[in-house]
Amino acid sequence: MDLSRTFQRLGLAVALLVLASAIPAYSQTGGISGKVTLRDGTICVGCQIVLDRIEIKGTYKAKTNKKGQYIYIGIPMGNYKITLFSPSGQQLFYFNNRHITMGDPTEVDFDLAKEIAAAEKEQSSNPEYQKRKEQIEKEEKQMNNLKAVFNEGNALFDEQKYPEAAEKYQQALPLAKGKNHVVVLERLADTYAKAKENDKAIATYQEAIAADPTSAGMHNNLGNVYANTGKTEMAKQEFQKAAEIDPAGAAQYYFNLGAVLYNTGKMDDAAEAFKRAISVDAKDANAYFWLGLSLAGKMTTDPSGKVTTPPGTLDAFQKYLELAPNGPNAAAAKAQIQIIQGGIETQFSKPKKKKGR
Repeated sequence: MDLSRTFQRLGLAVALLVLASAIPAYSQTGGISGKVTLRDGTICVGCQIVLDRIEIKGTYKAKTNKKGQYIYIGIPMGNYKITLFSPSGQQLFYFNNRHITMGDPTEVDFDLAKEIAAAEKEQSSNPEYQKRKEQIEKEEKQMNNLKAVFNEGNALFDEQKYPEAAEKYQQALPLAKGKNHVVVLERLADTYAKAKENDKAIATYQEAIAADPTSAGMHNNLGNVYANTGKTEMAKQEFQKAAEIDPAGAAQYYFNLGAVLYNTGKMDDAAEAFKRAISVDAKDANAYFWLGLSLAGKMTTDPSGKVTTPPGTLDAFQKYLELAPNGPNAAAAKAQIQIIQGGIETQFSKPKKKKGR
């Protein structure tokens, strides 16, 4: 384990000897120099040293050369926090309250092996530190176990072995905390939905949403399960919640709402839902097609055989063909256009019920 990171994470970074306070002399300057040696004994080329003045705001920076050495001349006298960063910007170590004096540069070397060993020795005698360190190690072990079980579940899910995947996610639940617990619950609910265990899927989505009501995706997925089980009103509520939570992705949720309404014969409401989807994503070809079908549901024919459709019906099918000329519904859209324009009779049959996405 990288103890320097551990010290930073615990807020137990080493505070070295505090020297005498500076005598105010703001016009006088000094300097700093030193060498950086990493934990493995090698020098650090391109490491950055950042000096943050404590009494008065001020920041100064230097870099190590090919010999791992650095120098900065012309720094105001005072107390500084001196932080060492790797060439990539990772914080490695810091000294707190180091005093820069007037005259010759103050020498501040970073010998990480020596400093970290001293810090470890000092902290090892601190009961609170040891207790917290043991707690972190326990949490890390639990997290590793969680990842292993969760990844096994994902592999089984990808293989469409849903009962086996669900078992793995159930094993992962007691190991997961906070946001991770919600992630595992959602994945378990997805698995039940794929396995057509709808009651379990609904209950698990509800539990996950109770823990995180702001997840548009979970509201959408729960809406799909409700729709598949004929619970139309509950599906509508979930799709609407998803759209409210995630306005940028609302096209998908309104489309799913429209599909549910279309499948239950509520053509006016379905048309409004598809229009809302289009208002969010004007290039959603499928929304135009199903809008056209929803409007065509109110098509009438007079005694002479003339076809009358609600305004926008023809435009919807034409827009679909403009956006997806070779799309899966292209033939059906062309057939509807022929009917509306009074063309030849076709063998077009009404599309099957539309599922949400």
